[in-house]
Amino acid sequence: MAEGEVLIVDDNPNNLELLGDVLRGAGYRVRGAADGPQALKIAQARAPDLVLLDLQMPGMDGYEACRRMKADPATRDIPVIVISALDDVDDKVKAFEAGAVDYVTKPFEAPEVLSRVGAHLQLFRLHRDLERRNQELVQAQARTERVFSALAAALPGTVLDGRYRLEHKIGVGAFGTVFKAEQLGLKRPVAVKVFRPWDGSENPVALERFRREGASACRVNHPNAVAILDCGISSSGIAYLVMELLEGQTVFEMMKDAPPTPARTAQIVAPVCAVLAEAHRSGVVHRDIKPENVFLHRGPSGEVVKVLDFGIAKLIGEEPEEDAPQLTRGFVGTPRYAAPERLLSKDYDGSADVFSVGVMLYRMLSGRWPFEFGKSESVLAAALRNASEAAPPLATPGVPAPLEGLVMRALAKEPAERPSAEEMAALLATVR
Repeated sequence: MAEGEVLIVDDNPNNLELLGDVLRGAGYRVRGAADGPQALKIAQARAPDLVLLDLQMPGMDGYEACRRMKADPATRDIPVIVISALDDVDDKVKAFEAGAVDYVTKPFEAPEVLSRVGAHLQLFRLHRDLERRNQELVQAQARTERVFSALAAALPGTVLDGRYRLEHKIGVGAFGTVFKAEQLGLKRPVAVKVFRPWDGSENPVALERFRREGASACRVNHPNAVAILDCGISSSGIAYLVMELLEGQTVFEMMKDAPPTPARTAQIVAPVCAVLAEAHRSGVVHRDIKPENVFLHRGPSGEVVKVLDFGIAKLIGEEPEEDAPQLTRGFVGTPRYAAPERLLSKDYDGSADVFSVGVMLYRMLSGRWPFEFGKSESVLAAALRNASEAAPPLATPGVPAPLEGLVMRALAKEPAERPSAEEMAALLATVR
């Protein structure tokens, strides 16, 4: 038997009775309203699961009743199916513009009504359940963040595994908090990243994998990749990564002062692409290229561009299970910089990093985002927008045409249409 409550709105008592009998016979609970104002009052008092709405009613017609339901936060998510004798295309378009999700023409057939009601009720329940789970996830993440923030605040002075004494916080990122530390045996300064909990990190198998594969999973042997020195799980269960200590600022911080010139942008990003080309040849994908993960290190011989967080997404288990459903798999990265194939949980390779470089270049050269995302948009919403909208041309004075062309190619929706990281590095090296 079907479940759910349907509100029927029709000024014809015979239609109310006939539709009510059809729906009750299928197991639905039914309420009725003879006009728009009564329907709004009933729906506001106790929201139904679905509304069957006539259009031709005295006073307030069905179009206006639908618009008012969609304007009220208490009823806007309720699916409305119009059931009307009006059969003109313009009437149907007007109904959909008012917020209806479907349209049934009178005289109706009972099987058609039941089929459409059942389908939209199922979609409504799925949407409602997804919203509830999303809210629970947000609340759980907020609790985890509060606990981790308290832990990070208490960590200075702590010695991890008897080898690394944490001194003070020097950075916060998507994966955790970075501390300046001292490697006690060698008395040398290092940076230690303490990881936030991630999906599965309460599982001893995941922690053992982290301990076993840590340093090798993160290491990319290139002078422009930050050097990884050690990785492990402390006796108190803290996952950490030890890196060379860098002095300077990220590209994100640099961009706050003034937008870089095209030549300066190319000077910074060319080494990033060189690192990626080396990594891609080894089958390693970074997964989170963005200005926050590119560091301008002040070394003894001058500035050295360093790519941060290499391999960490893989290290903490981004790889989905074989039977994980699309768009619900774990996602590590930054949606605004992620390639469409990653956001949509499709197979991907190094060309996904190239797309991220394209977004970063676009942002550095123009000061704008190539794809405008709403602040509250989910990863799914970002994926749908990113996968369907082409980036507008840079149209920024002073940007050489070959450089603009390279950026736009990197932002191609199809991975095969993007240049390789090696090709990007070579072209960027020629920009003056």
